[in-house]
Amino acid sequence: MEDEYIPTLSHATERDIDLLLVEELHASSDFVTWMAAHAGVVLPISSWDVKHSKRRTRSRREIDIFVDIRHSDNGRSALLIENKLDATEQPDQAESYREEIEALGEGYHQRSMLIICPEAYARQFPDFTGKFDNIISYESISNYLREIRDESGSHLVLRYGFRAEIVDQAIYKHRRGYTAIPDKIVGDFNARYISLLEDLAPEIVPGASMRKPANPRESTSMIYDQLASLSELPEAIRPRRFAHELGKGSDRRANYVAVTFAGWGSAPASAIQQLTADAKELGALFSSKKPTKVRPNPGLVMALSTEPVDNQTDFDIQVESLKTGIMRAKELREWLISHKEVVAKWGRLVEDK
Repeated sequence: MEDEYIPTLSHATERDIDLLLVEELHASSDFVTWMAAHAGVVLPISSWDVKHSKRRTRSRREIDIFVDIRHSDNGRSALLIENKLDATEQPDQAESYREEIEALGEGYHQRSMLIICPEAYARQFPDFTGKFDNIISYESISNYLREIRDESGSHLVLRYGFRAEIVDQAIYKHRRGYTAIPDKIVGDFNARYISLLEDLAPEIVPGASMRKPANPRESTSMIYDQLASLSELPEAIRPRRFAHELGKGSDRRANYVAVTFAGWGSAPASAIQQLTADAKELGALFSSKKPTKVRPNPGLVMALSTEPVDNQTDFDIQVESLKTGIMRAKELREWLISHKEVVAKWGRLVEDK
């Protein structure tokens, strides 16, 4: 085995680890048992079902991996798994996992939320990872895969060795830090978007990130210059962010134009109802996250839905959807400017402004 050559990727991403885990959980009862043991689930497992990017019942977010386990006594257990390579905590991310566990009800013997991450990530973000029931390190998964490799027949040795190498790549990628790699396709797409924006809504000014000649491939937000685009709004009610979220062309992702009012804290349900009624003609949706240590002032988000667009595929076949999105952004801007008094009233409705 010392001279064995294992072909590898240039680097492994979080998505690669997601798919590796989902495949192993789907295909290997031993791996399901090993993973369940980390959650304190020790009853014999008769069957299981694995879901990837499962929509949560109480938010638009998704659970990275959901494992629904059935035991020999017909009881059930649930594992909710978050996979983190190098991304920081999203607002209330762990808390929303906990809410999902509660929403599952009493139909499960055990319900547990786990986070899978490199050991260095757990040390770097102890407050976040400590909110989960248990931490499973990438290092322990790599060791598990190597143990399986050493115990397997000859036809599986290379396969499990390769999988262990993928996990190792992710570990070392996190250790040396991540630098976004510019992508010319995305940069060219942005340039054409800017040209279309200048034709349809010249009053909306592109932000600095949109003007880069080659944006990172993971960049899917058209972030406008909110100071220039919304200069007619008084500073006290001017949103911090004004953007068109493209959603990678999937209707399961965020697809909307939105503004975020900085420092406007968690709004009670009654306030959200009032805001929705005030902007009824727009069909606007409002959301307000609870403050966290990472984001003590998450802000109030006002959004108008748009059609899915993928900035890594053909621009021309999506141009009508892009036009519709830009016109929605224009509509949102004009409404805010013509309803300054209403927006000022909103600021008095929300908490902890």
